[in-house]
Amino acid sequence: MGWAVPAARRRRPASVRRAAVAVTDANGATASLQCAMRVRTLRMIVSGPLADTAKAARAHMEKAHPGLTVDITSAATSYSQIVQQIGADAAAGRSTDLAVAGLDLLATFVERLDAQEVSPRSLRASYDQRFATLGTVGGRQLFVVPQQVSVPVLLYNADMLAQAGVDPRSLKDTTGLLAAAEKIKQALPGVQPVDLPTSDQFGQWFFNTIAGSKGASIQNAVGQPDFTSAAARDTASFLARVGGYGPQSNTPADAMVRFALNRKSAIVGASISSVVPGLQTIERQGKGAFPLGVAPLPVLPGGTQHPVASGNGLVMLATDRCQYEMATELMMAMLAPDMVAAGVTTLSYLPVDIEAANRLVSLYQRYPQVVPFNALIDSIVRAPYWSGPRGGEVPVLASEAVARIMMGANPTTTLTELQKQAEAFLM
Repeated sequence: MGWAVPAARRRRPASVRRAAVAVTDANGATASLQCAMRVRTLRMIVSGPLADTAKAARAHMEKAHPGLTVDITSAATSYSQIVQQIGADAAAGRSTDLAVAGLDLLATFVERLDAQEVSPRSLRASYDQRFATLGTVGGRQLFVVPQQVSVPVLLYNADMLAQAGVDPRSLKDTTGLLAAAEKIKQALPGVQPVDLPTSDQFGQWFFNTIAGSKGASIQNAVGQPDFTSAAARDTASFLARVGGYGPQSNTPADAMVRFALNRKSAIVGASISSVVPGLQTIERQGKGAFPLGVAPLPVLPGGTQHPVASGNGLVMLATDRCQYEMATELMMAMLAPDMVAAGVTTLSYLPVDIEAANRLVSLYQRYPQVVPFNALIDSIVRAPYWSGPRGGEVPVLASEAVARIMMGANPTTTLTELQKQAEAFLM
């Protein structure tokens, strides 16, 4: 990554005043009349997939506040590119009021981009506050308000599993998944039993979720990396065995093509956000469609589900009081129940709004595979908060290590090297 952030954005101005709100309105915080009359322009940076939501929120704000212009930049295709865009714009003298932040880049926004704290009381009454903890620092200060939250899952071709004599319920732990892979290998020559892509930071995501099932996060209580715990070693051994069944796909997109279109894999690791698009892709195959099953990522033997959150949220960057108030109102427009419901309908993220969830009954009736994951919300844990100037690079470092393990590198040696490299990055 190695993006440069101007010094002007690294320091929190002493004059910053946060809007004091005590919201009881269902629509969340709104700007004071004084600020609504004063602010003429708001600037927001989002990733491409959120452009439509941003445009709808802009239309709402510009209608509610005649004369206001909401400028949207949506050229970024990744969360790291958003960080780069904010830094480049700041260097050119252009400030950003509101931005989309990857949940695993929370530390970057707080420590290097001067993210402003948001009061949970400013959120809509229908916002599911259980998600707010995923964007907090120290369990108290809310900096990123989660908008699109995902957990890792396994997608499986139910026909292939049946042909191989695999009970889908056996996929719940790593031992069962390996046994299933062996059956698939014997029964279905030419089919990859399991495909776990590692790029786009999926490697760290899968690794952390599986290791965390035994209570061993890859980040310890004081924020340091912990890639050499017993659970981490067990996870690495499991991933090495999965890699032994054949080459794993590089990107999640490649894995989905291999699984859903080419039918060259029986089980694939994915994000829950790919479930509805995957089901729709399979439906379009008509007579060639196959029944798609969905299961949580397996736990280590004796472990319990504690999936690590991924996805994105909204982060406040405005430091002027009135810009902050108006940007907060824009944030509430982005988090409106109809916006959240529309996003879940397109990409099956977990609904962060209770009213939005109530509007998704027809979607859940059509695609019941995603329903059980709503019950995991209380068990979801925050992505690691990698501090320091190079902390944002640790997820990439970890994902590359996972890829090497799955390609045959010694798990113990690779984890030891990863631990040393991660520690050096966080110094």
